[in-house]
Amino acid sequence: MTDRSKPDFMLIAIVLILVFLGMIMIYSASAILADFKMKKDSSFFLIRQLSWLIVSSAGLFLLMKTDYHRLKKISYVCLFLSAIFLVLVLFLDPTKGVKRWIRLGPIGFQPSEFFRYSFILFMSFTLVKKGEKIKQFKHLLLPYLVILGVAGLLLLKEPHLGGLFTLVLSSLILLYLSGTKLRYLLFITVPAIVIGLLFVFVTGYEKDRIIDYAKALKDPLQGSYQLKQAVLSMGNGGLTGVGLGQGRQKLFFLPEPHTDFILATIGEEGGFFWVAGILILFFLLAWRGMQISQRAPDLLGYYLAFGLTFTIFINFLINSGVVLGLLPTTGIPMPFLSYGGTSLFFNLAGVGIILNISRQRDFKIHRRLC
Repeated sequence: MTDRSKPDFMLIAIVLILVFLGMIMIYSASAILADFKMKKDSSFFLIRQLSWLIVSSAGLFLLMKTDYHRLKKISYVCLFLSAIFLVLVLFLDPTKGVKRWIRLGPIGFQPSEFFRYSFILFMSFTLVKKGEKIKQFKHLLLPYLVILGVAGLLLLKEPHLGGLFTLVLSSLILLYLSGTKLRYLLFITVPAIVIGLLFVFVTGYEKDRIIDYAKALKDPLQGSYQLKQAVLSMGNGGLTGVGLGQGRQKLFFLPEPHTDFILATIGEEGGFFWVAGILILFFLLAWRGMQISQRAPDLLGYYLAFGLTFTIFINFLINSGVVLGLLPTTGIPMPFLSYGGTSLFFNLAGVGIILNISRQRDFKIHRRLC
């Protein structure tokens, strides 16, 4: 029996709560920055994020209504365009010392996000097409290994190790689910780790972050300036927080309080209970996504739902790990909560596809994840 009418309302509710909370915290974290430092209206960042939310919501609704089987041709086009953007961004002026954004006036666009989601779509469609052939190395090598290798070099050139890590991890999980042999996965993983480490210590860009991270493992207050301020934010919040809008670390102490480190702002103003609530919401989101993938009517829906859910969830884990001092700084934003149009758009687009799959769930299908 297949239900083709109602999307998963629990997933919708979870995402709505996260986005709503994100809007509140973006305003709280950025109002002083916009007013005193940028000489803009205090709601400057909130209004821009709301504008992106309108566009992103339209994308979510469109993809929720579009049969995911019809995305095949679009996936190839998106992969091609996103690859071009990955090359193009290297020829533009850097922003904050890195070349990760393409800027069109006031609008900033991050090609690595576009590429990661495009590659998940591409992999899902081609894995279904290859079937059992994926267990043969020559079919694994082309096109996945080549595309990952080229994209990896481009991301290292930006540099964006965090983006590369999430791309490789998302790809590996899809290959694992497809039944790819473990030795082939190791063939991808080991060289990727070696190349990444060589890049870190040869170029030196991420070297300081790794060193700061090693220090922070012994004592969080001995890590980077960002990490120190994030830890202080969490400590200031205690169990119940200092109150919405009352945080002190956002007064130009904590860098990026409304973007990559918004969880630290939430921890200070909302306390442990707010942070715990966010953790629960993301774990519920992951659980619903896995449920939808297991009940998908075919392998394509299974791969898409699992891959997209995993990508959103791994971004959450990485961002949380950075803020809590468990991982080095990566530049990965918190899904749905951090300020940034690119992240919001592609995360909501991914949710739209998952919701479309949930509308076509087959209750006879229950797959094991192992």
